[in-house]
Amino acid sequence: MSAFAAFVARRESEAARAEIAPLVTDLEAPPPGLIAIGNRWTRAHFDGDFYLSRRGGLQPATSLVMVQSRDGNTGAANPGDLGGGAADQHLIYEGLSRVAADGVVAGANTIRGSQVVFSVWHPELVKLRVALELPRHPIQIIATLRGLPFENALILNVPELRVILITLPSWIALMHDELAARPWIMPLAIETASGLPAAWRRLREIGVERVSCVGGRTFAEQLMNASLIDEVYLTTSARAGGEPNTPLSPRPLRGRVVTRKHGTRADAGMVFEHIVLSGERAEATNVSGSA
Repeated sequence: MSAFAAFVARRESEAARAEIAPLVTDLEAPPPGLIAIGNRWTRAHFDGDFYLSRRGGLQPATSLVMVQSRDGNTGAANPGDLGGGAADQHLIYEGLSRVAADGVVAGANTIRGSQVVFSVWHPELVKLRVALELPRHPIQIIATLRGLPFENALILNVPELRVILITLPSWIALMHDELAARPWIMPLAIETASGLPAAWRRLREIGVERVSCVGGRTFAEQLMNASLIDEVYLTTSARAGGEPNTPLSPRPLRGRVVTRKHGTRADAGMVFEHIVLSGERAEATNVSGSA
């Protein structure tokens, strides 16, 4: 077994052993045009379908997945310190929010020096991704305005993964040797941080139709300022914490709450909300895995 295969087996085993308390629906009001996904296991734990926005045209449909403490902080050295709980981690963050994604995007600080791969791990979510006829792992998309320590990041050293690196042309030149040794990494140049819309159009051109953004906070704000986020999947934990004065956005989110759910048992007090930030959609579509 390869080192990466062993890593995947360990993550799948950890997710399968997790005790995931079911969520309970408080509000469900999807507007026309959303896509509903799920299978028997996810619907039992999420208390219904999970909804995705649809975006046609020039750029991928893009969601932002965040957890905040009860007092509204999203900054933390370890995101687990914000207290999202097992349902947030295994069912939403590493599950439904990315199970239908072609790619998962993060800022460089999220992966720098870490042993992280952005995928789905619970066996039932792996089954749902297979039912949706998608590759086992989403494309790993990293955005940075400076270089990366290639040797310390697992995500950059697995030939089985497809990786797209969004960065400045000057950094692509400086990282030439590292990139040449890793042909599975595709560099995508932007001139400045304001070039993200052009990068998103390029992603769509190469077949990336749906993107899940997992942060960090600064990168997420750049995407929101560029109007690249269609929807936010926001979990509010039951406890205070995190770095003070680190809200998701300095301005209130403008959008429509599609679903609101609350946690039970060990996750009592947790609240999940799906907020659509974009405009009117076409007629709703349902996409399911095995019944």
